[in-house]
Amino acid sequence: MLEYRLTPNHAGVALWGDFAALERLHGFIHYVVQESVYIEDKEGFVLGLAYDVRKAYSGQRSVDHRGDTKDDRCRIYGVEVLWPVLLTQVGVLRQAMAFVPTNKLDQAIMFELEHVVESAVRAATPVLADEVIHRTRSASNATYVHLESVLDSRCRYFIALPPKQRLKMLPKVMATFDPMYGYLAKSDVTMRPDVIPPTAFIDSDEDWPDFEW
Repeated sequence: MLEYRLTPNHAGVALWGDFAALERLHGFIHYVVQESVYIEDKEGFVLGLAYDVRKAYSGQRSVDHRGDTKDDRCRIYGVEVLWPVLLTQVGVLRQAMAFVPTNKLDQAIMFELEHVVESAVRAATPVLADEVIHRTRSASNATYVHLESVLDSRCRYFIALPPKQRLKMLPKVMATFDPMYGYLAKSDVTMRPDVIPPTAFIDSDEDWPDFEW
């Protein structure tokens, strides 16, 4: 079973699960990435979620126990993922499933992942949760190439925000994944004051700056 834990500085969410649940999720992600024509880069950012999950159940990230009694206790493994990254990964996986044969187990794994992530969003920011989820679903209608091309700059912007501003700005950050945002940015249309200006986003080949989860 998957579960989540929020991080203290609102940079992302920690995905937790027992060995079997994480191993199933890892295999599912690999299957969708490899088989779906929607995901053009088979070694790209979506496969990064499988990498994180594998590192977790291999004991190379966080380890804890679930259950209150000795008979109920089982080891669980966790890994933190940045909010914009995880939301985009989950949205792309759902979109990609439309292009591959899936069975009930595949659907169950996907529904569980979506449920855990959406539950985390609602726990982290109850007031803005619906907008975050809506923006994420809208972004997943874009092409894979577009999402991959803008993800890094959005993450850099999000990381640089003060911790208390991250959740407040999350729906606005996710809104900039929409291809229409890029179109308007290149036109003479004046954007609303509450929209993040395109000049706020910086593309770079350097590693992300250090940040606290």
